[in-house]
Amino acid sequence: MSNQGHTTKQLLEGSETGVIGLDKASTLAGKGHDDGLRFSFEYGGFLFAVHAVAGQQSTKMRFHANLGSLPYTAENPHDRAHAMAVLRSASKALGGRVQLTPRQRILLQENITISEPFTPVLLMSRAAKLLVMAKPYLELLSDFVHPPIEA
Repeated sequence: MSNQGHTTKQLLEGSETGVIGLDKASTLAGKGHDDGLRFSFEYGGFLFAVHAVAGQQSTKMRFHANLGSLPYTAENPHDRAHAMAVLRSASKALGGRVQLTPRQRILLQENITISEPFTPVLLMSRAAKLLVMAKPYLELLSDFVHPPIEA
């Protein structure tokens, strides 16, 4: 049996219910619990990264996505103008979560602290909530900006 398989077996045997929670999943992945849980996922060609850390009775989460680079005027003035309009609308609707860096990269970021214990349901529901709010803008933006995964 591999070392990873042995660790999994020990974790399952050591749990009362035979279910591995996120606290055990970080151990299984070889990461210390204090560092929190990190994962990434792709949605619509955009790569999202999530970092969650459990406190005593709270959870801190950071969502981050590189939505691509804004086209320069010389490259495509039409796409740049339309992308800027989408960015202005997204920034207003999403409360400043969408930003343009000095290097013309479009970022979606959210840092939140929730007064609830760290659970898989909490983590997934907050990720889904951010995606539901951002989805219309991501779809519009992908018409004018090439998502990094497609580029």
